[in-house]
Amino acid sequence: MSDTNHTATPVETPVETANEVVTAEVKVAQNSHRTQPLSPAAEKLAEELYKNMSMGCDAYLDMLPRVEDNRLKTDITAAMCYYEKTIGKVKQYLLDHGADPEERGMMAKMATKAGIMMNTAMDDSNSHITEMLIEGATMSVTTAEKLANHAEGKPECHDLVDICRDWAKFEQNHIDALKKYL
Repeated sequence: MSDTNHTATPVETPVETANEVVTAEVKVAQNSHRTQPLSPAAEKLAEELYKNMSMGCDAYLDMLPRVEDNRLKTDITAAMCYYEKTIGKVKQYLLDHGADPEERGMMAKMATKAGIMMNTAMDDSNSHITEMLIEGATMSVTTAEKLANHAEGKPECHDLVDICRDWAKFEQNHIDALKKYL
Protein backbone atom coordinates (compact mmCIF):
# COMPACT_ATOMS: atom_id res chain seq x y z
CA MET A 1 0.00 0.00 0.00
CA SER A 2 1.27 3.44 -0.86
CA ASP A 3 1.38 6.40 1.52
CA THR A 4 1.00 8.97 -1.22
CA ASN A 5 -2.31 10.63 -1.69
CA HIS A 6 -3.44 10.80 -5.25
CA THR A 7 -5.65 13.75 -5.88
CA ALA A 8 -7.51 13.75 -9.11
CA THR A 9 -6.69 16.62 -11.37
CA PRO A 10 -9.57 18.10 -13.31
CA VAL A 11 -9.74 16.89 -16.87
CA GLU A 12 -9.32 19.71 -19.33
CA THR A 13 -11.24 19.94 -22.55
CA PRO A 14 -9.28 19.86 -25.80
CA VAL A 15 -10.08 23.55 -26.30
CA GLU A 16 -8.66 24.46 -22.87
CA THR A 17 -5.56 22.38 -23.55
CA ALA A 18 -5.14 23.94 -27.00
CA ASN A 19 -5.53 27.44 -25.57
CA GLU A 20 -2.85 26.70 -22.97
CA VAL A 21 -0.47 25.39 -25.62
CA VAL A 22 -1.03 28.43 -27.86
CA THR A 23 -0.57 30.80 -24.91
CA ALA A 24 2.66 29.05 -23.91
CA GLU A 25 3.94 29.11 -27.49
CA VAL A 26 3.19 32.83 -27.80
CA LYS A 27 4.99 33.52 -24.49
CA VAL A 28 8.01 31.54 -25.67
CA ALA A 29 7.97 33.37 -29.00
CA GLN A 30 7.70 36.74 -27.29
CA ASN A 31 10.60 35.92 -24.99
CA SER A 32 12.77 34.28 -27.63
CA HIS A 33 15.57 36.09 -29.35
CA ARG A 34 14.39 39.04 -31.30
CA THR A 35 16.14 40.23 -34.36
CA GLN A 36 16.20 43.78 -35.59
CA PRO A 37 12.92 45.65 -35.80
CA LEU A 38 11.18 45.43 -39.14
CA SER A 39 11.51 48.10 -41.74
CA PRO A 40 8.24 49.97 -42.34
CA ALA A 41 7.85 48.18 -45.71
CA ALA A 42 8.35 44.71 -44.21
CA GLU A 43 6.05 45.41 -41.27
CA LYS A 44 3.31 46.72 -43.56
CA LEU A 45 3.65 43.69 -45.85
CA ALA A 46 3.58 41.24 -42.95
CA GLU A 47 0.54 42.96 -41.43
CA GLU A 48 -1.30 42.90 -44.77
CA LEU A 49 -0.47 39.24 -45.26
CA TYR A 50 -1.66 38.41 -41.77
CA LYS A 51 -4.88 40.40 -42.12
CA ASN A 52 -5.80 39.03 -45.55
CA MET A 53 -4.96 35.44 -44.76
CA SER A 54 -6.87 35.61 -41.46
CA MET A 55 -9.90 36.91 -43.35
CA GLY A 56 -9.63 34.05 -45.85
CA CYS A 57 -9.31 31.46 -43.11
CA ASP A 58 -12.35 32.89 -41.32
CA ALA A 59 -14.32 32.72 -44.57
CA TYR A 60 -13.40 29.05 -45.05
CA LEU A 61 -14.38 28.34 -41.46
CA ASP A 62 -17.74 30.08 -41.92
CA MET A 63 -18.36 28.25 -45.19
CA LEU A 64 -17.58 24.76 -43.91
CA PRO A 65 -20.87 24.13 -42.02
CA ARG A 66 -22.84 24.94 -45.18
CA VAL A 67 -21.11 22.23 -47.22
CA GLU A 68 -22.69 18.80 -47.41
CA ASP A 69 -20.32 17.06 -49.83
CA ASN A 70 -17.55 15.34 -47.85
CA ARG A 71 -15.03 15.64 -50.68
CA LEU A 72 -15.58 19.40 -50.85
CA LYS A 73 -15.34 19.61 -47.05
CA THR A 74 -11.99 17.82 -47.26
CA ASP A 75 -10.72 20.31 -49.85
CA ILE A 76 -11.85 23.25 -47.71
CA THR A 77 -10.29 21.73 -44.60
CA ALA A 78 -6.99 21.24 -46.44
CA ALA A 79 -7.07 24.89 -47.50
CA MET A 80 -7.73 25.92 -43.91
CA CYS A 81 -4.71 23.90 -42.78
CA TYR A 82 -2.54 25.71 -45.32
CA TYR A 83 -3.88 29.05 -44.12
CA GLU A 84 -3.35 28.24 -40.44
CA LYS A 85 0.22 27.11 -41.08
CA THR A 86 1.05 30.19 -43.14
CA ILE A 87 -0.69 32.59 -40.75
CA GLY A 88 1.41 31.04 -37.99
CA LYS A 89 4.60 31.69 -39.98
CA VAL A 90 3.68 35.31 -40.57
CA LYS A 91 2.67 35.82 -36.93
CA GLN A 92 5.94 34.29 -35.75
CA TYR A 93 7.85 36.51 -38.18
CA LEU A 94 6.16 39.58 -36.71
CA LEU A 95 6.73 38.46 -33.11
CA ASP A 96 10.38 37.64 -33.80
CA HIS A 97 10.85 41.20 -34.99
CA GLY A 98 9.07 42.82 -32.07
CA ALA A 99 5.80 43.54 -33.86
CA ASP A 100 2.41 42.37 -32.69
CA PRO A 101 -0.04 41.34 -35.43
CA GLU A 102 -3.39 43.05 -35.31
CA GLU A 103 -6.26 40.60 -34.99
CA ARG A 104 -9.43 41.08 -37.01
CA GLY A 105 -12.18 42.74 -35.06
CA MET A 106 -15.41 41.07 -34.09
CA MET A 107 -17.44 43.29 -36.45
CA ALA A 108 -15.29 42.31 -39.42
CA LYS A 109 -15.66 38.64 -38.55
CA MET A 110 -19.43 39.02 -38.17
CA ALA A 111 -19.66 40.81 -41.53
CA THR A 112 -17.84 37.93 -43.23
CA LYS A 113 -20.14 35.40 -41.60
CA ALA A 114 -23.29 37.39 -42.46
CA GLY A 115 -22.19 37.74 -46.09
CA ILE A 116 -21.70 34.00 -46.39
CA MET A 117 -25.03 33.27 -44.71
CA MET A 118 -26.89 35.64 -47.02
CA ASN A 119 -25.11 34.37 -50.12
CA THR A 120 -25.92 30.74 -49.32
CA ALA A 121 -29.47 31.32 -48.01
CA MET A 122 -31.06 31.02 -51.44
CA ASP A 123 -28.60 28.56 -52.96
CA ASP A 124 -26.43 26.28 -50.86
CA SER A 125 -25.62 23.84 -53.64
CA ASN A 126 -22.08 22.55 -54.06
CA SER A 127 -21.85 24.38 -57.35
CA HIS A 128 -22.81 27.75 -55.83
CA ILE A 129 -20.54 27.30 -52.81
CA THR A 130 -17.72 26.33 -55.18
CA GLU A 131 -18.31 29.50 -57.19
CA MET A 132 -18.03 31.51 -53.98
CA LEU A 133 -14.83 29.69 -53.02
CA ILE A 134 -13.33 30.26 -56.46
CA GLU A 135 -14.21 33.97 -56.31
CA GLY A 136 -12.54 34.25 -52.89
CA ALA A 137 -9.48 32.32 -54.06
CA THR A 138 -9.22 34.53 -57.14
CA MET A 139 -9.27 37.63 -54.93
CA SER A 140 -6.55 36.01 -52.81
CA VAL A 141 -4.36 35.39 -55.87
CA THR A 142 -4.78 39.03 -56.87
CA THR A 143 -4.00 40.25 -53.34
CA ALA A 144 -0.96 37.99 -52.95
CA GLU A 145 0.49 39.01 -56.32
CA LYS A 146 -0.16 42.70 -55.64
CA LEU A 147 1.54 42.52 -52.24
CA ALA A 148 4.50 40.63 -53.72
CA ASN A 149 4.88 43.02 -56.64
CA HIS A 150 4.87 46.10 -54.40
CA ALA A 151 7.59 44.61 -52.18
CA GLU A 152 9.68 43.00 -54.93
CA GLY A 153 13.29 44.16 -54.86
CA LYS A 154 13.21 45.26 -51.21
CA PRO A 155 15.76 42.96 -49.52
CA GLU A 156 14.09 43.27 -46.12
CA CYS A 157 10.88 41.84 -47.64
CA HIS A 158 12.42 38.84 -49.42
CA ASP A 159 11.01 36.17 -47.07
CA LEU A 160 7.57 37.77 -47.10
CA VAL A 161 7.55 38.06 -50.90
CA ASP A 162 8.26 34.31 -51.02
CA ILE A 163 5.26 33.70 -48.75
CA CYS A 164 3.09 35.89 -51.01
CA ARG A 165 4.18 33.99 -54.12
CA ASP A 166 3.58 30.65 -52.38
CA TRP A 167 0.11 31.84 -51.32
CA ALA A 168 -0.75 32.86 -54.89
CA LYS A 169 0.45 29.50 -56.21
CA PHE A 170 -1.52 27.63 -53.53
CA GLU A 171 -4.71 29.53 -54.36
CA GLN A 172 -4.29 28.96 -58.09
CA ASN A 173 -3.93 25.22 -57.47
CA HIS A 174 -6.92 25.33 -55.12
CA ILE A 175 -9.03 27.00 -57.83
CA ASP A 176 -8.09 24.22 -60.25
CA ALA A 177 -9.01 21.57 -57.65
CA LEU A 178 -12.36 23.22 -56.94
CA LYS A 179 -13.50 23.25 -60.56
CA LYS A 180 -14.62 19.63 -60.35
CA TYR A 181 -17.44 20.71 -58.02
CA LEU A 182 -18.98 23.21 -60.43
